[in-house]
Amino acid sequence: MGKIYNKLIELNMGLVHVTEFNNLESILENGLLSLDELESRNAEVKYSSSQDSRNIDKHWGLSKYVRLAYTPFYDMIPAAIYYKNLEKPVVILISPEVLKFSGVKFTNKNAICNDAILYDEDEIFDTLDFEKIYLPRDTDNYNLEEYKNARQSEILIPQKIDIQYFNKIIIQTGIQYKSLNVYNINIMEYDIINWLSI
Repeated sequence: MGKIYNKLIELNMGLVHVTEFNNLESILENGLLSLDELESRNAEVKYSSSQDSRNIDKHWGLSKYVRLAYTPFYDMIPAAIYYKNLEKPVVILISPEVLKFSGVKFTNKNAICNDAILYDEDEIFDTLDFEKIYLPRDTDNYNLEEYKNARQSEILIPQKIDIQYFNKIIIQTGIQYKSLNVYNINIMEYDIINWLSI
């Protein structure tokens, strides 16, 4: 298997997707879908990104991917919480098994950066600093470019991730979710807003 997959298995880590609670019922029914897939199905989605950001995704051919991170501390999430674009956050923990899919790409910074390049798994491995990626975002490092880029390294999965690859779903404490069909997925509550707002 590829080097990133082996590293995540060694560290006992998975991948992460952060979304708004309002999207969770649809995600549980349909899986995580790329922007192209969502639009082709006329899905109702509460986006935490702007229309401009989604247009950039389309321009660079990123809209055909589901974008994942190594950590929920990648900087757009605290920013989305701060500006209330993400009011009821949900963190979906995803198995590294998705790295076995055909056509997966990787970046060592946010994929919409002008100088971002999409790599294959083994091509990018030596440029990823997993110590920086997994160091929690705090007042000492949140403004340092090298840490921001490391945390914003992305994994791009073509089109769709089925729920069989969901290891756990973390829901903001206090949100009522008992009426959802969670398909035997492990659910836990946590104060995500305070956790990620540093």
